Amino acid sequence: MAGFGKALAAMDAAIMSALNDGTCDYQGQHGEPPVYGIEVLIDHNLQRVGPDGVFRSDAVGITWKKRDLASVTRGGIFQQGCKRYSVEDVIEDDGHLVSAACMEVR
Repeated sequence: MAGFGKALAAMDAAIMSALNDGTCDYQGQHGEPPVYGIEVLIDHNLQRVGPDGVFRSDAVGITWKKRDLASVTRGGIFQQGCKRYSVEDVIEDDGHLVSAACMEVR
C-alpha cells in the first residue's frame, strides 16, 4: 500500500499545482499561532446537497493540503489579500486534502 499512498500524494500535488488559486493565511479562533502561505483551491457558489436535492449556496469552498494545515475551527479565518473567509464547516477530509465551507466576511 505504500506505493498507492505515494501515488495519491503525487496526484494531490499535481492537482494543487495545476488548479490552485494562490495562497491564504489562516488564523484560528482560540489564539493558536497563524499559519501562513497555505496553497488553496477556492470555489465560489459552492453546491450543497440538501433534502430537496443539489442547490447553489453563497458558501465559498476552500480546499488545502492537510499536511499544510491539519485542522480548522468554526469561525477561523482564511485571508487571501484583502478577502477574508470565515469557516462554517469542514465538508470533506480524505486524509490528504481538506475542504471547508466558508462565508466571505465583508
